Amino acid sequence: MKSLHVRVVLLLLALLISPNLSAQHYTAIRLNGGHQIAVNGINDSGMSVGGAGISPRYALLWSTTGTSHDLGNLGGHFAEAFAINNLGQVVGYSLLADKSTYHAFLWKSDTGMQDLGSLGGNSLAYAINGNAEVVGEFYGNNIDHAFLWTQAGGMQDLGTLGGSFSRATGINTAGHVVGTSTRSDGTIGHAFVWTAQDGMKELDLGQTAGSQAWAINDSDQIVGAFINPQDNQYHAFLWSPTTGKQDLGTLPGVGSFSYAHAVNNSGDVVGISYVIKLGVAKGFSVISRHGGTVQKLGPLVVPKIGLPRGATGINASGQIVANGSGAWLLTPQ
Repeated sequence: MKSLHVRVVLLLLALLISPNLSAQHYTAIRLNGGHQIAVNGINDSGMSVGGAGISPRYALLWSTTGTSHDLGNLGGHFAEAFAINNLGQVVGYSLLADKSTYHAFLWKSDTGMQDLGSLGGNSLAYAINGNAEVVGEFYGNNIDHAFLWTQAGGMQDLGTLGGSFSRATGINTAGHVVGTSTRSDGTIGHAFVWTAQDGMKELDLGQTAGSQAWAINDSDQIVGAFINPQDNQYHAFLWSPTTGKQDLGTLPGVGSFSYAHAVNNSGDVVGISYVIKLGVAKGFSVISRHGGTVQKLGPLVVPKIGLPRGATGINASGQIVANGSGAWLLTPQ
């Protein structure tokens, strides 16, 4: 009888902590704007940014209700918005009037779209913090390097890890920058963190043949992907200064791989995982909470929707932007 009682207690405890019972669910709003639409980022107010169309392609800002606003361009017929800060300032890139050169832009509601220039040829902006500091890459004239742009100092070359390539994709409030760079000994990229004090340093992810860093939060938690030496596939990771790297895994399946694209200040991570079926990689938007293994995001939406093109942003309230048959804003219930 005592043994049965113990088993019953253990079963009840298992049910109480079951991830299926405690899973967060979401409602979804489709973001309007036309065909070939993609959402790339979100701020803490629930405003999001991305692009729609092919030629022309429009850089778009969406309200919290999914209504789109065209941000304009720098003279060409192509523009894409990648990130928005909590002041509503937007960064991305646009084709210039010469129809061959792309430049990073900073858009503000009162001044419109500002050309951030380039240190050689083209430039693309991928992230912005609350101080209007912008990061991205510039390329042309046999150079392809990460940059940091500030209002006071303009565009600054952040260098590389010794190779010929670098790209900056994330920046936090402290001005710490993350991205990917090649070393002097090869062509595969490795994740880096850059600070004004120490410059560019490779992120310590242990043994790996290659890695990418995509985003950083205000606690210096960094997300991206690394090549797991056990299966030689990319795995999403969450790295923190106190615990180091946490492998967030992949969805089940031989040959599956994953990438983490964004992290909020609570350490919740979103991205994409691919599952190989009949030799074809099928994508699923995924979420990881508190360093747990990634899980499919689509089944958590009520009603369920397919999100095969990945989740690209998550804000302080847990709202997520993701891409599938359209672009979506997901709000926790």
